[in-house]
Amino acid sequence: MEGNKLNKHRPFHLYDGHTYFLTGRCYKAVNYFYNDERKEMFQNKLGEISKELNIGIFAWVILNNHYYLIFRLDKTSGVTSASLSSDKQDKLALVTPHQRKLVKFVTKLHSIISKMCNEMDQTPGRQIWYQYFDYCIRNKADFWKHFNYIIKNPFKHGLVKSLEEAFYYKYSSNSVWFKRFGVEGVNESFIKYPVEEVFVDD
Repeated sequence: MEGNKLNKHRPFHLYDGHTYFLTGRCYKAVNYFYNDERKEMFQNKLGEISKELNIGIFAWVILNNHYYLIFRLDKTSGVTSASLSSDKQDKLALVTPHQRKLVKFVTKLHSIISKMCNEMDQTPGRQIWYQYFDYCIRNKADFWKHFNYIIKNPFKHGLVKSLEEAFYYKYSSNSVWFKRFGVEGVNESFIKYPVEEVFVDD
């Protein structure tokens, strides 16, 4: 049987070069999102910005000092030359429309989250983010390996006590997918696409 539950819920047009896995890390690995209030703030802003820029997010997890996303860009750039300064136009001149939209999305997300964290701590101008890494999903197996990696991350980093609890970690998409797949579907995904094969190093 070829993964009935997984195929039934496979995201539409997943492997056409528009779907990405993204990692964002805090500067010096500081735990800026150390409590529920800050994770909730991050999650809410992620939803607002992705909706504003027409970013389709399939999966996410927010941890104490980094986050992961799987998301889809549409076929428009979301960026016009009129909205960019001349130096930014020069830097973006050689990249594709999809890359431009990706840069705009991450830049806006990080900028707003930085401002809100610094307002909370009364530390204007402090650097929050160190870097981000984006990776274009290649195929079905590639998607599910990265998807499983996101599912397991709350347990990997000690934010929950078991893999089962990770299914309900509230600062992630885990509970949404667990409700959709059920235990059988999640286990099928873990068996067919083990996360050990994902190259991400954190």
